[in-house]
Amino acid sequence: MTVNRAFAMNPADVADLRLDRRSLLTRAATLGLGALGAVAALTAPGLALAQTAGVGSPPLAGKFDSPYYMQFQPGQPVPVSVEAQGYTFPVEWYDTSGTAWTIRDYLGTVTLIQFWRTRCPACVLEVPALDKLAPQLEGLKFRLIAIALREDSLSDIERFYARYQIRNLEILHDRDHLAFSQIAPAHPYYGVRSTPTTVLVDPRGNYISAYSGVPGWEKPEGVALLKWIIDNA
Repeated sequence: MTVNRAFAMNPADVADLRLDRRSLLTRAATLGLGALGAVAALTAPGLALAQTAGVGSPPLAGKFDSPYYMQFQPGQPVPVSVEAQGYTFPVEWYDTSGTAWTIRDYLGTVTLIQFWRTRCPACVLEVPALDKLAPQLEGLKFRLIAIALREDSLSDIERFYARYQIRNLEILHDRDHLAFSQIAPAHPYYGVRSTPTTVLVDPRGNYISAYSGVPGWEKPEGVALLKWIIDNA
């Protein structure tokens, strides 16, 4: 894992197959198919899945049974804006067409957000692994998105995708740095934000958990945990 201390300063044509697949998922959610909470406010109270009555506890094994796997308090919303110097700035990221996205666009699904950089050695393992995992789990109840940080240009990201044959993850770019600085938690030991970091969000737009480093989402224990979360969302 690469720790980037500079990022701790601010607290406050891709493959057509991939784009078509993403478009279908987004359109299905827009039509209300499986959109369990699409009209719910982000600040509405929700229950952390690990504490939801009657569903038991999530299966935590391997690296997920460690301090690096951080579970959030029930109902803690993922930020959609930040106040600075009297202005409100949206916490958003961008696709290759320049369209802005926020966590509101994923309401109704469990969403795994991966923050990464092309120059992060651990991301060379994590991003291809998640690319292979996406077709296994994605659908109307689960989305997996990878957001590259501001230091990478679109050309950098496209070269990375070509080199590692990334076909199932849409190119998304945190070009103003707000998404990473506001959504990703600090490393539990070093106190700074680092890459890779994955954040799990529930269908209401609230945090479930996060992991700083490479936990192995594609391994049996990672898949079991994700399936449990999806089934109990």
